[in-house]
Amino acid sequence: MSTASFFKRLLRGKPGQARADEAEAQVRRADAAAKQRELAESGDAGAQLGLAQMFERGYGVAQNVGEAERWFRLAAEQGSVPAQARLGEVYLTGMAAPGSETPAAMPHLDPGCTPESLLERLFPEPLAIAQDPEQAAHWNLRAAQGGDADSQARLGHQYASGFGVARDATRAEYWFAAAAAQQHVAGHLGLGLLYAGGYGGRGEHARALEWFERCMATEHASAQLCLALLLLYGEGVTHDEVRALALLGNAAAAGHPGAMFHLGEIHRRGRGVSRNASKAEFWLRRAAGRGYLKAWLSLVELMRSYPDADANAAATMCRQAAELGDGEAQYLLAQMILAGEGVPRNAAEAARWLAKAADQNVTAAHERLGALYPEGAGLAQDFQAAADWLHRAAAHGDEQGLYHVGTLQFGGLAMPRDAQAVGRWYEKAAERGSGAACLALGMLCATGKHVEQDYTEAAHRYREAAVHGVALGNYHLAGLHFRGLGVPRDPVQGLSLLAAAAEADCIEAAWTLHYLYSAGEYVARDASAATRWLVRAAELGSSAAACQLAQRSGKSDAAAVPAERVIVMLEGCAAAGHADAQAMLGRLYFQGKQLPENFSLALEWTERAAQGGHAMAQALLGDFLVLGRGVPVDLKAATGWYERAALQGHAGAIAALVSLRTAEGAGGFGGAGVDEKPQVFQLWLRAAEQGHAAAQRMVGQFYLRGVGTAVSLGEARRWLAAASRQGHAGAMVLLGGLLLQPAEQATDPARDDDATRAAELFRRAAAKGNIDAQYNLGVCLRHGLGVRRDDAKAERLYTAAALHGHVLAQQALRVLKGQSASADTEWQPERREATVELG
Repeated sequence: MSTASFFKRLLRGKPGQARADEAEAQVRRADAAAKQRELAESGDAGAQLGLAQMFERGYGVAQNVGEAERWFRLAAEQGSVPAQARLGEVYLTGMAAPGSETPAAMPHLDPGCTPESLLERLFPEPLAIAQDPEQAAHWNLRAAQGGDADSQARLGHQYASGFGVARDATRAEYWFAAAAAQQHVAGHLGLGLLYAGGYGGRGEHARALEWFERCMATEHASAQLCLALLLLYGEGVTHDEVRALALLGNAAAAGHPGAMFHLGEIHRRGRGVSRNASKAEFWLRRAAGRGYLKAWLSLVELMRSYPDADANAAATMCRQAAELGDGEAQYLLAQMILAGEGVPRNAAEAARWLAKAADQNVTAAHERLGALYPEGAGLAQDFQAAADWLHRAAAHGDEQGLYHVGTLQFGGLAMPRDAQAVGRWYEKAAERGSGAACLALGMLCATGKHVEQDYTEAAHRYREAAVHGVALGNYHLAGLHFRGLGVPRDPVQGLSLLAAAAEADCIEAAWTLHYLYSAGEYVARDASAATRWLVRAAELGSSAAACQLAQRSGKSDAAAVPAERVIVMLEGCAAAGHADAQAMLGRLYFQGKQLPENFSLALEWTERAAQGGHAMAQALLGDFLVLGRGVPVDLKAATGWYERAALQGHAGAIAALVSLRTAEGAGGFGGAGVDEKPQVFQLWLRAAEQGHAAAQRMVGQFYLRGVGTAVSLGEARRWLAAASRQGHAGAMVLLGGLLLQPAEQATDPARDDDATRAAELFRRAAAKGNIDAQYNLGVCLRHGLGVRRDDAKAERLYTAAALHGHVLAQQALRVLKGQSASADTEWQPERREATVELG
């Protein structure tokens, strides 16, 4: 503000006489200051003190804290106790520069000076006095020895907190008591805080209560807050929640932000009153508005607890507190960012806030940073850095830090493997309440890895883990009860433990209960209960459970869950980034059954899953591009997606690739040219190794015919048998035909029971409606191959196959009915034809 504008504001609206009176008063104050300076410069301590006060307040002189400090010091060095006391106070807290020029300075200023020269004229000395705890202790001691009660209380505080002097509780008590002996409220309050443990050390709450009570006559707000907290939470004192609330109310009404905070917390938590979110928010917001940082954190927790919680608003408020420098808020914000709670997930941003919190010695941030480094989440993967942070957390006794150090050592990461050291780290963490460490110890005992196997001890550790809130403890303990290992065999108890674990958000327990009720293992089969636990797994975020429910929802099943509910769970999993749920949603929108047909949404979800590496989605995206559903037909792009799925062993994608190459005229077996056959074989082999029955059948056929690989009847049998065990009818037919080959055509001698096995394979495949199997089983029955000869049954099988257009069955049926050939002439062509048909 310029000098001219200042005068305009100063003089605006004042009557002429009032302005004249004020000008006269200013002149009198300036004259008084001039006389005071004359005496001060002559060495008068009282005048020096008075002049210092004038410079501090801008009374008759330009306000100047540097000059004030100089004259206070001159007076103090002559033994002025008030000057010593003021220096002790100023150095303890520091003194800010004046906010603007004072009216007293105005008559001495040149109206034409610039803002820069004006500042220099006003404050040729330092603009502020920096905090100096050592100087504060020096002058507080001199003033305290001179009997100043304020200084005695301040010196007591410095000794109690170790601020500017070595911490010394005995001296702190002495000086607080000296102030209290003069009935100074700061002495009473200081003794109360000292005995309450407010400065550290073990509290003597009953003794503290006595000193806080002595402050009540003065209605000191801080004392009211301290007494209220003792009445609520103190040890060895009678709790009085009604009086505590009244004291907090008085202190809050007096503007004490700490009292406002605790009032808000009481209403938030329901301590001595009913929980009241509205009142809690009112007091917490008032405390936060007065700079009480912990109130911001409580507001965040309050907002997160609302039924219709606004996660974004909570995250925004948490960020405000974090940016103000609160370490706990910085840590909480990092956790919210990692979880994507109200803000986008961003591991690098979370790591930045964790580092800030760690710099403020928030031990949990040390542990969390140590956990992020091995994952390479938001930070370059660095096991040594992880170990360093975790050791810092462990040194502070953080149970998770201790646990993670043990886990690093268990894996030999950044430190040598040492089974005994691992056990010690886990033991220390377990002693401090780490449920994860208890669980790890239980698993070590159960498996006998690095320790002697001991199921009894494992059961004990699992129980401890459950007590500390780790639901997997009950899950593993249930397994011991089912098998009677280390505990009595008790399936009922096992089921109860699994249910408790599932209700405590353990997905594994919900899945296990679904399986047990589905299979009727340890419990009667119950489709309704099985579905209930499958739903629970989906609710807990299991995308596999949500996908299974989606597959069942379109069927007429009494236990089926309504499609609308399934879709909600599926969408939740998809939104959380689970590729299998995304792929399932894409498929449902494409099929238009449980959901309205929507090619745009089908494409969106399928592409997200495909980009995430989901093989089925990649194959489905290839289908979209081939069919032109929601996108223009693009066979080249389709081939690219099919190839990505095929490389993961997706049998359908491999078949689609073969089909596309056939359409392109590549020719050869399976649509592959000579040069491509080994590549095609490898793709099918990859799918077969992942357990796809159709792929196993194809690999068996490749080995049988030597396509893309050398002929190997042994490998052909192995793969066809694998597909047959999964119920693949085509593989059963091929394997049966292979078993019926004459021994001289096979590399291995045919076993005596091969014909019996072949006939059984044909029977199983025929039951599935396979017409080749019906024909071949008819041949076995007609000629007694592996079964008793039975022409009537053979005729029925030939007829069934013939009705579906099977040419060989039609010919065999004519031969059987005409009886026009001898047994030998009838069999030979059929056997040769059967051999061709069977591969």
